[in-house]
Formats: sequence, C-alpha cells, structure tokens
Amino acid sequence: MNGMAFFDWLRRMIEPKPRRENISQPVAPRRRRQPIPAPAEPVAPSQPAVTPPVLTDHAVTLKHAVQQPRPEPTATLVIRLVDEHNHPLQPALILTGSLNHPVRCRFPEIPGYALSRIHGFTQDFISEYGLTTAIYRRLLGKPIIAYLVDFDSGRLLELPQIHRGALSTSYALTPPVVSNYHIFQAQGPQRGKFSTHAQRVVYFYRRDSWETVQRVQQYVFLQADHLVYDGPDGTAYGYQFPADSLWRLFMIITLTDGSVWYNLGGSQWLSATETTRRDHQLAHPALTQKRAWHPEDFARIGSVDYVPGAAVSIYTEPYGETAGQLEHGEPLDIRGRIVDDQQLVWYQIGPEAYINARYVRLVPTETI
Repeated sequence: MNGMAFFDWLRRMIEPKPRRENISQPVAPRRRRQPIPAPAEPVAPSQPAVTPPVLTDHAVTLKHAVQQPRPEPTATLVIRLVDEHNHPLQPALILTGSLNHPVRCRFPEIPGYALSRIHGFTQDFISEYGLTTAIYRRLLGKPIIAYLVDFDSGRLLELPQIHRGALSTSYALTPPVVSNYHIFQAQGPQRGKFSTHAQRVVYFYRRDSWETVQRVQQYVFLQADHLVYDGPDGTAYGYQFPADSLWRLFMIITLTDGSVWYNLGGSQWLSATETTRRDHQLAHPALTQKRAWHPEDFARIGSVDYVPGAAVSIYTEPYGETAGQLEHGEPLDIRGRIVDDQQLVWYQIGPEAYINARYVRLVPTETI
C-alpha cells in the first residue's frame, strides 16, 4: 500500500460515515375528520329575481306601527252634546287614549245650533274616566215685523213691533191693543215657526167710532153753508164751504151714533146734513142714484150682539140712510147676506133693513 492510499484509508476510518437518506415515498399529513352533513333539501327550480316593492310614506308608517305596537288605552273621556236645557242633541262622543297624553277632539257642527260653552274639558287625559259637556245654543231665526196701520188713512199708528225667537221654534201673534181703535183686518202669518227668512204681519185698525166706511168717487152738492172739520165729528177749522157749491167726494163715514160724514180730501170733513150726492158733476143735484144691491139667500136666526143696555143702528141699504135702531140681545130673522167690496158682511133683516154682521151673533145651525 502506497502512502497515498494509506492516507485515504485512514481518513475514511477517522471520519463518520454519512447517514443514508430514506428514499421511500413521502407520507401525506394526517387529515382531520369532518362531521357528516345532513341530507340537503331538494332544490326548487330557479325563479326570476323579484324586485322588492317601493314603500310609500303611509306604508312605512304602517310598517313602523307594526314594528312598534301602540300601547293599550288607559283612559276614557265621554263628551256629551246637549242644548241649553240639557237635552241631548247627538249621541255622546267616546274618546280613548293614554294617561297624560293629549286629547285629540273636534267638536261637531250641529245644524241650527252654535257651540256656546264647554264644561270639564282638559287638553290631556288626566284620569282613567272623564266627563265633558259641550253646550250648544239654538240660533235665532229672522225677525217677524208687525205693522199697526189705520186702514182708512194708511197712517202708521205705532212704531213697528219686532218679534224674535229661536230658529224653528213656534210663535203665535195676537193683534196689539190700540186705544180708540179696533182690529179690522190682518195680513201675514200670525202663526208659524221662526225661519231663516224675515216675515211681515200687517194689522189694520179702524176707529171705534167709525161703524162703516165707504170709498166713493162721487160729488156732493151743498144746500147750505157747511163748517169744515179736521175729522168726523172733529174740531172745526173756522171757515165754511158755501151753499150751492159742488165738491169732489172721496169717502163716506157712518159713526156709531148714526151720523154721516163726508171726506173732501185730506183732513177736510163736513156733515152730510143738507147735502145731495150725485155720481157726476153735471147730473142734477136732486136726482141721486142708488147702488143696486143683490143679497144672496141666507136663512139664519140670530140676535143683536152690541153693548148691554145700548142700541145699534140699522140701515135701508149698506152704507145708506139710518132705518132705526135695535137693542142689544133683540132676536133677528136673517133672510139675506151681502159681502161688499171691503169684504164687510151685511145681513138683510127686512125689505129695506140691513145690519152690519159685526153686531150679530148667529145661532149655531145644530140647535135650529
């Protein structure tokens, strides 16, 4: 062995032998056990995508309300709707809410009424049970105006009377008493209900001393001098109309004492004594023309209804000459009736005997 080989052998002996690598197949790392999944649900066929609806403000509010339920009511308020006499006008209002929360209420409008006052109302529910009373007053209707008029002169006797009342309430008027006058006619609704329209009633009066009134278009011939007065049986002016003069005649008045007066226009009156009437200014004064009256058949029994102890005048014809007088309570056998152009009624009690129906009391037909 040469020297070089010796040293190679000695180096191999001294140095450790190199470790042989494992040339076997590499081992995969150990996997963790996974849980066995549950059987999957059957998959439905795919559907087209649906766009969610757009929520309006109202829907959002409802959604919010569903998500946040309102608390149960804990307070009740009853509101009575009555008139000024505590009579119910409508069913009561029943409001519910939570204690110490606001009361939301709008009082109703009731036709013909106006809200007058409220008792016991609060802005909040302050107790479990509360009572409020809303009092309504009835509205006033339009007024009824009554006029008192002298029928013969057209003069207003008093200031107009105004009658007021609640809407739809009933009224009944009676003619007012006027000194030295009696009611003659009435026009307009004296009974009814106050409404939304104004109404008018006219009461016509006639003087107590005027028994009959006749409006004419005639002339009067004076057979003597005549004093002129300011009214029938009134005050003389101090001057006269001369005899043998002719004057236009407008009205003939018969007083309760039987005297007859002529109106010559305005406030000029003279007595009918020593005069002659005629229908035309050119007619002969001595030829007076009488109106033809045609009574209708009217067979009744009655009596004079005047003043106890006094007598009433009867006439040869309506507005004619006096035919005599009859005592109060004297029986009458009525055979005819006349309704003149003033709607005054006259009863015929003889061939030339007439009495104003105002002074007659008829016996009821049931007792005949």
